[in-house]
This record gives sequence, structure tokens and C-alpha cells, in this order.
Amino acid sequence: MHNKGFPFAALIIVALAAPAAALLLVVALTVWMAELMGSVIYPCLLLGLLFALLAYIIYKVSLREALREMEQRLQVISDAIALLRTGVEWCVQWLHRS
Repeated sequence: MHNKGFPFAALIIVALAAPAAALLLVVALTVWMAELMGSVIYPCLLLGLLFALLAYIIYKVSLREALREMEQRLQVISDAIALLRTGVEWCVQWLHRS
């Protein structure tokens, strides 16, 4: 018999296992580098800088344009809401004159 809930359970397991594996990889790399350098602080600093650089590159390459586009869309929505507010205020003033 085929269980239809299995793919969902498998996705949850993968979603939990992937970050755990990445974390274990970083810890193992840190411990290995600490053995080579004789200090824990320097590998932590180097890996921290490496991940900061990686995050900056990802931002510059892919997220920057997406965030700029989202900002433009939000500006259009904000302008439309301001225009709608002006129209409602005009209608209220017009109704109070009548």
C-alpha cells in the first residue's frame, strides 16, 4: 500500500537534516582548523569572515535586484493608498458641504 503522507514526512526530515549536516560540517571544519592553528579563535574568525563574505556576495548577485524590485512595488502600493486617501477625504468634504 502507498502512504500519501510519506513525501511530506520525508521533506520535513530533509528540512531538519540539511541544516544539521551543514552545522556539523562547520563545526568539524572549525575543529580541524583549530588543530592546525593551535587556537580556536582564529578558525572561528576566519569561518565567520568567510560566511560574511559569502552572504555579501549572495546579496550582491541575487538579492539586491529582488529587494529593489520589491521596494518599487511597495512604493507603487504606498502611492496608490495615498491617492485613495486623498480621494476619500475629498468625498467626505464634498458630502459635508451638501
